[in-house]
Amino acid sequence: MDDSPLQPKISKSCDDCKARKKRGVECHFSYTKRRLRRSEPNRSPLPKQDDAFVSSVAPPQSAIGSHGGLQQPTGCPPKLYMEHILENRHAHEQYVASSSLAFFSESRIRSVSNLLGHTKLRDLIETLATVIHARMNRGGRPSGSTIKFKRPSSPVQITEESASSYIRAYFEQVHPIHPFLDRKEFEEKAFSPQLPRLLSSSPPFSALYHTVLALGCQYQEGGTFDPGKGKAWELFQIALGLFSDILVPRETLVNVQAVTAMAVFALNFSCIQIEEMLISEAARMAQSLGDSADISKVLIDYDIGSPIPETPEAVFGDYDWFLSSARFARLLSKAYEMLFSVSATMNSVDLYYAAIDTVSDDLERWRSSIPKEFRPGEPFRPQHFMNPCSMQVALRTHYFYYNAVISFSRLTLHVGAERPGERQAESKKKLMNAARLIIELTRYIDPEAYTPIWILGVMPLTALFILFDLVVHNPTHRETRSNLALLDVVAGYFSRLEYATGGSIPSSLLSDFAHIARQFVREVQSRNPSADILCSPCTNPNPLDRPPMMHQNVDIPSTSNAGCGIPNPDGINRETPITENLFYPTSNLQAEAAIGDEIPAGFDIMNIFGSIIPDFIDPLGQTDLLNEREMQDAIP
Repeated sequence: MDDSPLQPKISKSCDDCKARKKRGVECHFSYTKRRLRRSEPNRSPLPKQDDAFVSSVAPPQSAIGSHGGLQQPTGCPPKLYMEHILENRHAHEQYVASSSLAFFSESRIRSVSNLLGHTKLRDLIETLATVIHARMNRGGRPSGSTIKFKRPSSPVQITEESASSYIRAYFEQVHPIHPFLDRKEFEEKAFSPQLPRLLSSSPPFSALYHTVLALGCQYQEGGTFDPGKGKAWELFQIALGLFSDILVPRETLVNVQAVTAMAVFALNFSCIQIEEMLISEAARMAQSLGDSADISKVLIDYDIGSPIPETPEAVFGDYDWFLSSARFARLLSKAYEMLFSVSATMNSVDLYYAAIDTVSDDLERWRSSIPKEFRPGEPFRPQHFMNPCSMQVALRTHYFYYNAVISFSRLTLHVGAERPGERQAESKKKLMNAARLIIELTRYIDPEAYTPIWILGVMPLTALFILFDLVVHNPTHRETRSNLALLDVVAGYFSRLEYATGGSIPSSLLSDFAHIARQFVREVQSRNPSADILCSPCTNPNPLDRPPMMHQNVDIPSTSNAGCGIPNPDGINRETPITENLFYPTSNLQAEAAIGDEIPAGFDIMNIFGSIIPDFIDPLGQTDLLNEREMQDAIP
């Protein structure tokens, strides 16, 4: 009998691999962080129209070679930040448990104010914060209407003719963008003689029915930017009063549809108090029911197993909008996990670069899979779209893409601030061009209550912040004149938005950003007469006098129309790189929302101040902090 001590049996897979049922894959245990493994090509083939869209989860070989030193992948997934804390309660002393960085943190406001020589920027940000707090009814006496989950005090009267027109408008304007209803089934109930009895006996269907009417009413009779006002809000208030009756019973399909419809209505400006709550509740109910196709962006991806339904109403010519938006949602989920999560902050610069390359390649494959008429980076021509709904789908697609480009570019500049080179210069170029194109597309935004707030305000505001930063930190750069012209354009857009909303959105105050930037450039020129802006005079001071000429790709800069803010029509860069010596501020300081400590409940202020950017600390102990002297040195 062998008297040797018992030896533990070495398993071929770690617990995490077993949990994922990856049997037969040998797992090498190591404390070395490893990159993700490239997926095997044995996936099911896609239809011919989808050949351009090929998913990948590994960095391109070029990225591996250029940054070097990346470990070979294993079957064992990397540890999460939470696991480090569970193993060592002092792990938080080595890593920053935050994944957010605002455009204007407290430190940034202080630095830019020192650069400008006055406190106008701080005063403007505080005014903006006051407006947001008032809208959210946070602190002090509420100045706006509080949204209550109660039915209207008096019955809402609506004729059969009006109801029919609202339902028709819903399925023509809303349903193609958010196809989660069966039109035939819904209309059979909505136009049935038994409708009154169904509405009284089924609170979920009543909520769904009145929300559909409210959404359609916005297109027929117009909506409002203030909660509780107008016919559409009266109808929506009925659904809000039934909300508790929807949540209490076991989840059913009609319950999920009702809350989903309410979440779609809440995407507009009047519902910012309850938007995220409704979206989260719809996601929870869908997950419990197992119907996760339409709102997968807020669900855990590895729990989604439902097939992608055929939605002919969401197909515009050759463009399958529903499938494309679902793919983009998956891309964002993957980007968050790899780039913007708290655990991602533990990555080294090389690992970050490899992950950024991976997700950026996925983004370009997604863009290439879109038909040319709808493809971001191609000319945006309204005459190509059959109806307003298809043009809004095109606008959303473009903004999806440019928002992702901005996120990845800012992240690249942030994590590699101490590694100046071609990658950083390219990111600055992409960042500036994406902001410019977002502003040029504002002419196609409908200043109506049904327009989602991220299109109406978040995207133009993000572009404004980027160009403001570029101007004040590069007052003598040859691209500054173009950026100033586009700041004036977006300032005009926000002024028109305030006029269109009857003052409900006091967005004209944002025009002060353009005024501050232009005044600063003039002061720099007056102090340094020889440091004039390196740009030819603008022959067309108003870029909105002609249609925007989109260049072929966001990577390609504008040159020939530099003074007018219009990209080069043929996309050819005949001059030296436009980002030569272009400075863009980056900082590793922990973000503090510019509006103070109390973030409005139910509304993520980071949505207004742009995409989430991780607070980056190199695991080797090297940080890439930006001090105020660097900002000062950027000014000639």
